[in-house]
Amino acid sequence: MLQFHDVHYTYRNGAHVLKGVSLTIERGKKYALIGKNGCGKTTWLLHTNGIYRPTKGEVYWEGKRVKEHLRQHVGVVFQNPEHQFLAPTIEEELALSLQGNSERIERAIKTFSLAEWRDVPIHHLSLGQKKWLSFAVVMASQPELLIVDEPAAYLDAAQSERLLMKLNEWHEAGTTLVVITHDFDFVWQWADEVFVMHDGRIVLHGTPAFIFSQADIFHQLRLPLPLLLRIWMKENKTCTEQQLFEWIERWKKG
Repeated sequence: MLQFHDVHYTYRNGAHVLKGVSLTIERGKKYALIGKNGCGKTTWLLHTNGIYRPTKGEVYWEGKRVKEHLRQHVGVVFQNPEHQFLAPTIEEELALSLQGNSERIERAIKTFSLAEWRDVPIHHLSLGQKKWLSFAVVMASQPELLIVDEPAAYLDAAQSERLLMKLNEWHEAGTTLVVITHDFDFVWQWADEVFVMHDGRIVLHGTPAFIFSQADIFHQLRLPLPLLLRIWMKENKTCTEQQLFEWIERWKKG
């Protein structure tokens, strides 16, 4: 559904951040994009719905070159929810997203349990409440593809658990998901496929079992492996890559 072909992006200050990104997002899957801070993940995110346009290369939606915003198809939730809103209140923000459709506004308020906040100025909400609201605003328009930067940021444990349930519900209902995160324990248990970005390029792509069996590459990139995997490797110091891969596959299957 979404394809990047040799995408480069250079900021006005001369910073060349994306350096030939090529990847394909297929409908119906759960993806994770991981990498160190500053590797280009957020810049990539801003290309996914047309906020940014490539300096070089092309972005395609359903096989057609993207020439305008894709906001009706691609929903984006930023890590910092304060970058998400335009209106002063929850109801007004939902009205902007849903073009004033009162029935859908009420449905979103009910789905995300926003009734007690509906008339509260957004700037009076906590960061966790704002984060929850940002999901409500984006998902109210029912995008085909949802891309989330650090989904659990600013959420407490209960909110994080509830959000994970929501992500799985949306996926089961047909929404394709991409999560950008540093939580590798979440990634290897949840994602169908993983992209690893380094210095503006995709350097690894595959299933979590394949990605996290590349321990030498993770060491070179100075990225940590998931905690359970590090514990297993400590107890099995002479394991081969194939043994590691097989253990990950067995663990994921229960």
